[in-house]
Amino acid sequence: MTSKVKNLKGLEKELSISFSLKDMEPTIESKLKELSKNLDLKGFRKGKVPMNVVKSKYYQQCYNESLSEHIEQNYIQVIIDEKLNPVAPPKISIDENKNKEKLFFKALIEVMPEVKIVNIEKIKLEKPKLKVKNIDLEKAVEKIADQYKEWNLVERKSKNGDRVKADFSGTINGEEFDNNKAEDFLIEIGSKQLIPGFEEGLIGLKAGEEKKLDITFPKDYQDSKLASKPVNFDIVVKEVLEPKVSEINEEFVKKLGIEDGKIETLHSKIKEGMEKDAITLIDSYMKKNVIKELSKSQKLEVPKTLVSEEISRIDKENNPNGDIKISEKDMEKLYMKEATERVKAGLLLREIINNEKFEITQKNISDWIDTVSRGNNNRSEIENYYMNNEDAKKNMESVILENFAVKWVIEKAEVSEKNYSFDKLMELR
Repeated sequence: MTSKVKNLKGLEKELSISFSLKDMEPTIESKLKELSKNLDLKGFRKGKVPMNVVKSKYYQQCYNESLSEHIEQNYIQVIIDEKLNPVAPPKISIDENKNKEKLFFKALIEVMPEVKIVNIEKIKLEKPKLKVKNIDLEKAVEKIADQYKEWNLVERKSKNGDRVKADFSGTINGEEFDNNKAEDFLIEIGSKQLIPGFEEGLIGLKAGEEKKLDITFPKDYQDSKLASKPVNFDIVVKEVLEPKVSEINEEFVKKLGIEDGKIETLHSKIKEGMEKDAITLIDSYMKKNVIKELSKSQKLEVPKTLVSEEISRIDKENNPNGDIKISEKDMEKLYMKEATERVKAGLLLREIINNEKFEITQKNISDWIDTVSRGNNNRSEIENYYMNNEDAKKNMESVILENFAVKWVIEKAEVSEKNYSFDKLMELR
């Protein structure tokens, strides 16, 4: 075997490899003999077909199989000898050559970049810190009271903030569409739960009145078949209800499960919940920003193959049902930057994980499952899923190792703290 490695653009390399066709003969013979053992041809006893007959019928098949195996073996040997680390399987092309004694082929590959983590201490990070004030607790209680508000029938015209019970049906160019009608449908005007223009179109109506509404589905509507389409709704208002917010008193506090009915106890419970949620919010924010700043701080050439795979992954995340048709060229324009950053971050985190040789303990797994199941009351179910599903377990371990790497960067970097209210923390998501 002879070989030559040629450096192409970026991380691409071209391997030119040749080997003697005589090297294939033992493999071809072995395959023919193995095939003949159980061969059942008309006119011969099973397994007793003469070798010349076997060769006449199956030589080319065994030759092709042997050729594929020898190309793969020689390619792998060059990869080992040259200490190359391919990103993906090679693109093989066989060279047409007049030499009948040798086979020449080329393997086009892209290799993993050399990754070196440097100057971590120069990375600057801002870590949010939850600061709960009395006014934050009072606002939280007001939100809870708003959620428990009562709805009372009124005879007046509807206004913003009211709830309307209505029947409606919609058509597009006179044709009905999926889920185009409803009866006794409750709509809170101003909640922005329905398409733009629908809730606003219900202002100023009394029970028993009818309204024709001409509006347009948003261009980013979840059902792509309806996106940007003009729609006509026929609406019949059946009831108008106004809200009555619960008075914040001892009775209300007890309704929330606070036995002593004290507002201070409710404040304490709310603060405790905020602090627990803040841990997850801050961890998520820090991980996102560590990855961003780590990528900015490190010079690294990213394999195009991995970026292309990541672009496809992002498209599946954003368009899981394939409803939005998009060309590969447009997909690249949309997702190239994000995909490149993701791949780069992944390579850097993996290098940190490999360098630091992090080990996952049972406590790490238990803590991670605690976090994932927090507030869902199904810890045993989640633990059973991750511990008895090999793919899920690997994904969990991968996330834990990533978190170790993120923590390692935070410990090395220059970190400053900034106070945040809980509402401001929520905005960081």
